[in-house]
Amino acid sequence: EKIELLPYHELGKHKWVAMGEEYKLDGVKPPKKETMERVKGILEQYGHKVMF
Repeated sequence: EKIELLPYHELGKHKWVAMGEEYKLDGVKPPKKETMERVKGILEQYGHKVMF
């Protein structure tokens, strides 16, 4: 088994706007690659197979 890290992205933001809905995650930025690598390293220390 493995853990797949899925970083936040803004690809669906336009759908919320098109429907006239409030996009509650506005202003949230995707994590930097360094942050994802750090999280991956922490999980690997516990013996997990991790990918992103």
